[in-house]
Amino acid sequence: MVIDIHYHLLVEDWLPEAWWGAISQVYVNALKEMGMEMTIEDVKANILGSFWDPEGDKLVAQMEESGIDKTVILPQDFGLAMGEPKVSVEEQNKAYAEVQKKHPDRIIAFAGVDPRRPGAVDLMQRAINEWGLKGIKLHPGAGYFPDEGEVYKFFEKISNLNVPVLIHSGIWLGISKTCDPIHFDNILLSFPNLIIIAAHLGRGWQNVLFEMGAHRPNLLTDFCGWQIVSQQHYDIFCQNLRSALTAFGPGRVLFGTDGPFFNPVMPGKDFIQLIRGLPKNAPEGIAFTAEEVEAMLGGSAAKILGLSN
Repeated sequence: MVIDIHYHLLVEDWLPEAWWGAISQVYVNALKEMGMEMTIEDVKANILGSFWDPEGDKLVAQMEESGIDKTVILPQDFGLAMGEPKVSVEEQNKAYAEVQKKHPDRIIAFAGVDPRRPGAVDLMQRAINEWGLKGIKLHPGAGYFPDEGEVYKFFEKISNLNVPVLIHSGIWLGISKTCDPIHFDNILLSFPNLIIIAAHLGRGWQNVLFEMGAHRPNLLTDFCGWQIVSQQHYDIFCQNLRSALTAFGPGRVLFGTDGPFFNPVMPGKDFIQLIRGLPKNAPEGIAFTAEEVEAMLGGSAAKILGLSN
């Protein structure tokens, strides 16, 4: 079984206009480095416009093509940081629940909210207990430290929901200092039964994350967003993935695509093929086993999500 633990279902009205401007600029810069000139308007029309998928139908088609059995979709709440989107966060969480209902055998939906929002705890409780969402996604890049003040109190309240919490970690296009995984440490210690998945191998702070993984059994990580590195600097990718496996063990390192953002760069089927080829193609001095690969691609996520015994 192949499980993509990290995918974002996108609709233009679900995120602030400032967010789309920022992500468009990322594409403009990346394309320029590749020798292609596009304006922000071009990116919005020709790239981002192809991502809109309010009911998950495009995603399921991509999964069929890529050989992905199940995908976890993750909402994003940047309203307090960048301006409120046209569709409220509550309505977005309900929409995610409806997509999960429409594709029950393929799509697993997490809930998501900025913990500083009034009523954030109540919203997450309803999302999990009433609407059937299977986990919680948080993004400290919206401007909060996970281990401070009202956000820490949010964890106190949601830790008894018995669902995993996937948190962005690592440098990204906005505020990054709040995304240092060291800020997860007090949460991990205070709530040892709470499973936290640190996204992106804590990129930029991966060595800190690896040390944490060796000492915090309730901490996991995914390696989504490393597609470009895997293409352009395969040895560096392999070194970091091997370090993650050594620190965490294969049961706590999970495959993800961060789709659809990376689909134009590396389709999911190509990333899966690269991971499957690690035991044969890894650089000299770095080794991966077939068992590790199968665990990363889906076996471990299935256990975390309650899909296997």
